[in-house]
Amino acid sequence: MNGASQSDNPLAGLSQALTDLIDQGVRMGADLLDTLGRGPLGQLASSIQKTPVLPKTCGCDIPPPCWMPKPLGDLVSHVCPGGAATIRLLVTNCSITPRAVQVLVAGKDAAKVTVTPAAATVGPMERAAFVATLAIAGDAAECESHEVLLWVRGCHLHYLRWRVDVRSRGGHACHEVDVQDCPDLVHHWYDHFYCQRPCPQAGRTSGQVGGQVGANG
Repeated sequence: MNGASQSDNPLAGLSQALTDLIDQGVRMGADLLDTLGRGPLGQLASSIQKTPVLPKTCGCDIPPPCWMPKPLGDLVSHVCPGGAATIRLLVTNCSITPRAVQVLVAGKDAAKVTVTPAAATVGPMERAAFVATLAIAGDAAECESHEVLLWVRGCHLHYLRWRVDVRSRGGHACHEVDVQDCPDLVHHWYDHFYCQRPCPQAGRTSGQVGGQVGANG
């Protein structure tokens, strides 16, 4: 009966033949991939998968010009009325020669800040602490704000923006800021002929830092 049915319906036999042909093609393809995977191509693909992907680090960003001061960031202190805000500037002289370091104050509230000491000579590879203090009056109003600019002049010229806000729930505030005052001994691709090395501030006096800074210094 099966032979009679296939002869009566030739499309059924053709469909079965195509199905068998597709199955044979799939098996041959699987065998070929398995063979290639065991050979040199498979070893190459495995090594490529194990190769770590390195991050893209171009390093092509151009920094600010060499004659621009170096920022130390912004700092905000919260102090209650009658309290005081203090910043301890820890300056490191990472050179083999002694360095004269000076801390100057600028800004509308510069007269309210005291710096101890205002200047010092820091030995080779040594550190020195400069303490800036801003005292808040006992009758200061809530949300009163004072802002100054602290300049550190050594091998380089550094600056720190400092704001002191009066808060009833505040207290005495004390911060420490690390200042790496290091000569630049590396020649970079972006350097220009006007860059002074290694210390661009070595030949300046306190009055040459800036008009307002020199006046407060």
